[in-house]
Amino acid sequence: MARGRWSPAVLVVVAAELACSGGGSGPAPPAPAGARPAGVLTIGALSLSPGREHEVVQPFADYLAARLGEVGIGHGRVVVVESVHGMVEELAAGRVDLYIDSPFPVAFAAEHGSGLKVLLRRWKHGAESYRSLIFARADSGIETLADLRGRMIAFGEPFSTTGYLLPKTALVAAGLQVAGYQDPAAAVPPDRVGYVFSNDAESTVFWVLKGKVSAGAGNEDYFAEMTGERIDELRIVARTPSLPRNLVGARRGLDPAVEAAIVDVLLAMEDDEKGRAVLAAYEETARFDRLPQGEEEALAEVAGLLQFVAEDLGG
Repeated sequence: MARGRWSPAVLVVVAAELACSGGGSGPAPPAPAGARPAGVLTIGALSLSPGREHEVVQPFADYLAARLGEVGIGHGRVVVVESVHGMVEELAAGRVDLYIDSPFPVAFAAEHGSGLKVLLRRWKHGAESYRSLIFARADSGIETLADLRGRMIAFGEPFSTTGYLLPKTALVAAGLQVAGYQDPAAAVPPDRVGYVFSNDAESTVFWVLKGKVSAGAGNEDYFAEMTGERIDELRIVARTPSLPRNLVGARRGLDPAVEAAIVDVLLAMEDDEKGRAVLAAYEETARFDRLPQGEEEALAEVAGLLQFVAEDLGG
């Protein structure tokens, strides 16, 4: 996965199904059709490349399942779905239990019927948080977001948090009207900010430097690396608020013992040699930890921004 992007989105869900004990001496009733086997830890991912997602997520699922035996889990498996709405349905139906992803889709799931409860933060690609920069050529005359009216900005990928969702949020929150285009050379009305997708962070920087677009947006963490010796040719116009890199959410109705055990395993992974290896292979995850401001406040902060980009997630 390219740095600074999530392609198209990676949604991780843990589904823990425990066997129910019978009250009588007779045989247990048969499991309902379609029910997952007792003791299976199912991790779901959202992707257009299911084979790749299985390769990335399966070791993580196996590690968790192997350490949840005391709460009835013995095996891990991975299921890939195709949309945020599809994952919301899985959560709401109780078929998945833990959802790990960028803040916007987690907040979207929480607001659309899944009853998600945020548990922890994931340091994906080694970072606990991230934010976006909006930048322009230093000689462009663009100094504020308002100066982008009538001009074209390049975003990264349509599902990128720092390459699209966060900077779009900044524009709309500033009272600007945005409109999408296919052609970077399209004429933009003076009361609009036009945008196109470069589909690549390096391309966004190149387009701005070459004057193909008036401005660009991307992950602050990689700005200096992307611009290299030409960084002085660019001006930072705005910085977005920082958001947690990933959030870990549990579905409503998850057995409290299973939820507590999952939290304990995730928090302890960085202290275990095998756990550190699994974390590194899982998209360079450094650790899982508790959110400094508290889980409810973190989700509320993201929900306040979600209104500006809910339509991009299917809302």
